[in-house]
Amino acid sequence: MGRIVVGVDGSPESEAALHWALRQAASTDSAVHAIMSWNEHPLLAGVSETLGGGVPLELVQQQAEGLLNTTIAAATPDGNTVTITKETASGPPSDLLVDASVEAELVVVGRHAKSGLVQLGSVSAYVARHASCPVVVVPGR
Repeated sequence: MGRIVVGVDGSPESEAALHWALRQAASTDSAVHAIMSWNEHPLLAGVSETLGGGVPLELVQQQAEGLLNTTIAAATPDGNTVTITKETASGPPSDLLVDASVEAELVVVGRHAKSGLVQLGSVSAYVARHASCPVVVVPGR
């Protein structure tokens, strides 16, 4: 069984990527590994609770897990037979997706272009250049 990695961030673009990955996995008897990450500001790491501002890192982790679970539940059709694993982590999404590509047959990301031009967003462009496997960039709905 192969593994398809998909980047999920709760946006409509990543939801489209997740839908695409699930359909592809069903047709190729593959599993889906959904990754959601967040960037932690290096100057505030570990001190947000002490300073009385910001959000505790444990809460950020719980919120990321909740959003990932909600996004997967909304995208998963009734009778789904695709195995889905989930990962949430602190760090740049581009790096996490490229790292995960080493053990994947395919990486799927949504297109987050800032303009109407046909171009890739920063994460999808980075992943397309550096992944160890083929990459599919899915346009938003």
